[in-house]
This record gives sequence, structure tokens and C-alpha cells, in this order.
Amino acid sequence: MTVRRATPDDLEVVLAMRLALLRAHAGNVVYGRLRADAPERARRLFAEQLASPHEATWLAVDAAGGALGILRCMEGRGSPLLDPPRYGYVASVWVAPEARRTGILHLLMAAAEAWTRERGLDELRLHAAADNATATAAWQAMGFTVAEQLFVRRLPAD
Repeated sequence: MTVRRATPDDLEVVLAMRLALLRAHAGNVVYGRLRADAPERARRLFAEQLASPHEATWLAVDAAGGALGILRCMEGRGSPLLDPPRYGYVASVWVAPEARRTGILHLLMAAAEAWTRERGLDELRLHAAADNATATAAWQAMGFTVAEQLFVRRLPAD
């Protein structure tokens, strides 16, 4: 198993994996509201992201080149009142169910850490769905700590 940077040629694989991530959270109060036109919107958005020099998408692939996991990393900007002013931000992490607990997440994170350090950044941040206890445990085992919570309340119709 290896990790490589995704290219625009990987758009269909990236699209499939990132939509699988969203669909895996169908019961989530935020992520469960997938738009009917999400695949079309995602294709355009992900193509732009893959071409951007300011972020990287990593794919974990098996010996035959089949994708088993994905991770997107970009540079985030902090508050002008707080340090650090810039940090690495990890998003869109997904490992195929049959490949979980095989070290793929660690390989993807190593790529993200190296990419972040190359930019002179010394901190990684990410968001995780509060209803995903497995992911929370994995991130905490990798040294992440919870720093904030997102609260959502839908407003009643007028």
C-alpha cells in the first residue's frame, strides 16, 4: 500500500470517495442533507481543488492502483488575534470499510504532515462529525484534542 498525491486525472475516484464519505453520514444533522445535485456540484468543485496549488488531496492505493482511502489538506488562516496565523487543515478523510484498521489513516496523515511542514506550518486542525465515535477515537489516538463544538438549530418555518 502506498500514498500518492491525487491529480486531475483522479477526479472520478476522488468524487466517488468523497461522496461515499458524505453518504456515510446520512443521519448527521449537517452532512445528512446532501443535495440532489451534489454529484454535479462536487465534480466542478473537486476539479478546482485538485488543480489548486494551495491544497493537496492524497490517495492511499493498493498494489494494483485501487484507491482505498483519501485525505484532503489545505492551508488554513487563523484569527488575526490568535497564534498561529496559518495552519494545516485536514478534511474529507475516508477509508474504504474493508480497508479500515490497516494503517491507511496513518499513511494519509503522514503525507498531510509532510505537506504541512513543507509550508512552514507547525499545527494541524480538522473537524469531525460529533456522532462518529470511531473517528473521534482515531483522531484522539493520533494526538488531536477537541478544541470546539459546532451547535446546529434549524429555525421553524414562518
